[in-house]
Amino acid sequence: MGLDLDDFDSAAFQAKQAEMRGRLEARKLQAILLIPVQCIEHWLWCLKWRKEHPHSTKNERFETQPRENAKLAIYNARKCSTKHSSPIVEELAAGMDADWLSTRSASFLAFHTQVRAYLEAV
Repeated sequence: MGLDLDDFDSAAFQAKQAEMRGRLEARKLQAILLIPVQCIEHWLWCLKWRKEHPHSTKNERFETQPRENAKLAIYNARKCSTKHSSPIVEELAAGMDADWLSTRSASFLAFHTQVRAYLEAV
């Protein structure tokens, strides 16, 4: 079950998560709740930076930047179609080093930890 929640608001996020869990429990279904927030563009920005600076050990902090800046840095546009963004995302995600990204992004570390815990429990 997935939902793209670009504009993160803690209360709205918690409410949406509770609603989705309630729906699953009411139907006695097991599923992974996937509610990506604006951080995905920031993760891609980290990956793009690493690709452009492969030997640097500098830890850039992209997550503090507005999402519009991340989209501009990645897609060269503040808004773009899936047709435009998909090849860029595929290129940046190809061969992604999740452990490296976990050291550069607190939000990715949290996400990666949750996914690992789920996979180990299954």
